[in-house]
Amino acid sequence: MSLRPVRATRFVSLATAALACGLLLGGCADDESRLAGFLESGNAYLDDDKPDEAIIEFKNALQIDPENAEAHEALSFAYLAVEKPREAYWEMSETVRLDPDNIPARLRYATVSTAIGDYDLALKQANAVLELEPENPVAFVLRAQAYESRDDLEQAESDFRTAIANDPDAPLFRYLLGSFLERHGRVDEAETVLEEMVEIEESYFALSTLAQTVVRDIVRSGSRDRDDEAIALLERSVELAREAPTEKPERDIRDMSMQTSMTSQVLRDDAIQSAYVLLSAFHYDRGRFDRAIEVLEEGIAESDSKTELIYQMARLYRRQGMPEKEREVMERATQEAPDDLDAQLVLSAYLGQQGDAEGALEAARAAVAIDPESRPARLREAELLVDIGYRDGDEAAIRRGREIVDEVLEEVVDSPEGHFVRAKIEIAEGDTEAAKESLQTVLHGRPDWAQARFVLGSVLAANNELSRARVEVARAVELDPRLLPARKLLIQLHSQLGEHEFAIEQGRAYLAQQPDDHEIRIVVGQSLIRVGRGEEAYAEVGKIPEADRDAAALFALGRLDIAFGRIEQGAERLRKADEMAPGNPQVLRALLAVDRSNGDVEASAARVARAIEAKPESSELAELDAQVRQIQGDREGARKALQRAIELDPRNVTAQLTLADLEARAGNDEAMVAVLEAAATAVPESADLQFRLALVYEREDRRADAIDAYEKAISLNGDLAMAKNNLAYLLAESGGDLDRALELAQQAKEALPDDGSAADTLGWVLLKRGVPSAAIGYLEEAVQRFPADAFEVQGIVRNHLAEAYERNKESAKAIDESRRVLDQYQKLAERAREKGADLDEPDWSRDARARLERLEAAS
Repeated sequence: MSLRPVRATRFVSLATAALACGLLLGGCADDESRLAGFLESGNAYLDDDKPDEAIIEFKNALQIDPENAEAHEALSFAYLAVEKPREAYWEMSETVRLDPDNIPARLRYATVSTAIGDYDLALKQANAVLELEPENPVAFVLRAQAYESRDDLEQAESDFRTAIANDPDAPLFRYLLGSFLERHGRVDEAETVLEEMVEIEESYFALSTLAQTVVRDIVRSGSRDRDDEAIALLERSVELAREAPTEKPERDIRDMSMQTSMTSQVLRDDAIQSAYVLLSAFHYDRGRFDRAIEVLEEGIAESDSKTELIYQMARLYRRQGMPEKEREVMERATQEAPDDLDAQLVLSAYLGQQGDAEGALEAARAAVAIDPESRPARLREAELLVDIGYRDGDEAAIRRGREIVDEVLEEVVDSPEGHFVRAKIEIAEGDTEAAKESLQTVLHGRPDWAQARFVLGSVLAANNELSRARVEVARAVELDPRLLPARKLLIQLHSQLGEHEFAIEQGRAYLAQQPDDHEIRIVVGQSLIRVGRGEEAYAEVGKIPEADRDAAALFALGRLDIAFGRIEQGAERLRKADEMAPGNPQVLRALLAVDRSNGDVEASAARVARAIEAKPESSELAELDAQVRQIQGDREGARKALQRAIELDPRNVTAQLTLADLEARAGNDEAMVAVLEAAATAVPESADLQFRLALVYEREDRRADAIDAYEKAISLNGDLAMAKNNLAYLLAESGGDLDRALELAQQAKEALPDDGSAADTLGWVLLKRGVPSAAIGYLEEAVQRFPADAFEVQGIVRNHLAEAYERNKESAKAIDESRRVLDQYQKLAERAREKGADLDEPDWSRDARARLERLEAAS
């Protein structure tokens, strides 16, 4: 938060506002009619499936009456319709605050709170509903989930059972209780509850849930006594899958009631694929391979899409060590259904994974022949043409691939698949900015496409946008845990970002499947070092066979040797790594540390000089040269070396920041700002650089520049909560867009729920918007969040709170808080005097003094 001194503001009294309202001859009544019109229009837009237009109307209503519960609730529905859950969540909270008797709103708020893990808030809302409606089963379920999160299992179970008692015909509540009991090891009781659920509603979802519970119990026990029971349940699940609905029933977005029926939880084709896979897997695990294959064949005949079943059959053949049969099955699927476009595309994907690009292209062309208008088939052909073209240097293939993509995008401008292939072309051409833009378009249309998120994460990682890359790759892994390249990149990103526990955990899980990936073994070892588990790190890297130890392995082992005090052995390994990969900056930097401890920096200086002679265009080596010169006390030489590093690679952010720090230490503030501006220009996609530059601008009171830099940072990384917080504060302070400020402040508070700055900013913005009653709670929270001895911060925040009290006509509280503000100033001044300095009275203290005089005179 930017804790700026508060400048004096002018107030319009409520009496003046009331007089103005009367003089406008019915202006207030007119506001009521306009408000009703906006609400009616917004609801009509929702009915017509035009949520964007509805949002505008509901916001217009809130401009007239910010405390209108109906408008907040309607706006929450509209935000949900455009998939903006954060904004919807805020509007839900406002609805409940303004209309505490609105039971559906409280249940929605509690449900979403449960979904995001805020069980304390969910518990509060559930209890509030039960005070209004003591037998509400949904409230009992939500409360049960909250109690379970607190490990109060007895109360949780009681609430689950009460929900069932209050609505005995709702199968969903029994499903939830059964799942709860199984989670806590009470499998027999769980099965009993799930059997009751099936008696109420024998849907595919219900029966397959029971079947899977029985199968898990069999696996846990290691006994085959219940095999016949499991088979019967799985086979009945197959029958019910065939009867599952083909479409989900339509629902109004405003109908947020919990759907207690489970019939439409899974649609027919998904149910068929799931049911046959489960039955086949059970037979396979019992050694009945032939029967497992037969079951999958039956499923393929029943399924419309066939994709998952074909892949499952391929997996079984792969697990049996039968690669030729695996390929034969994939190809046979297309022979048996020669007009099945999906089967050809599945075959194309399979062959591509096996490295047979030509075979994959042939299958893609077969798909195009089946349906020349099929965009997925044409784009698959285009993708393969581009891949093969770049592999073989075939310009004609690349050109034809581009033409197909352009044709598709002319037909459907926002085609996710089209933009994905275009992104691959742009990456191959080195145009990463265009590729990022294309991939963002892809994910706007298909947010759950794992491969697209992985490719975007890879591009961001290559551009050193590590935080954004990690978010995208983590989502890719979540969507498709089998995507091993994404899992590998995620481990590397965790390590680079200093998230070493995650790197260790995920790295070891990955190595269990890919034990020969020495690169990841080294990453895990390095992360173990970072968290102080050196012995484990040494053992981990030591698993790499001696013959396979490259420069990276020797570098890792050498650093560990040094950490354990085996200096000579470590230095020897580092020198050997330098011989294997001459001029590696990381190795040279480690050797510099050894030389420095031995008082022989000249050895490193000579080593770096030789490396620069061999690689004069290396920005990293020039940066390392600057480090050596700084150690030698040659500041001017270090400055020139850093400037050389930046000249060689304007995107070398670490060199830019090191130079900025050097200028700052020398007192050259203008030069420091110039360096940061140059860095931000050279790496415009770096949100962190923009954020740092914004902080500098704000410190120098360059508000307009700071606002611009914060906006850029947020546009590059929407998760920079503190940037949103600071920008919201600046907008409020400078008289900017208060709607924008409120939106940013709400997002910052949601991301930083325990941060005093976020609470103060949200309260301050609400106060600026003229809603002191809503501001007070946040400002009171902010006062509690900051340390008592942070006198300046306490003074600023308490002054905000005093102003809110005054504007809310709570004069006594405003007087008391103003006195506390002056007390903070006295403590701050005393601290300054102890250090031999004088303190000019800040604006926030003068504001409090004037307020105190004004209110005391009026009382």
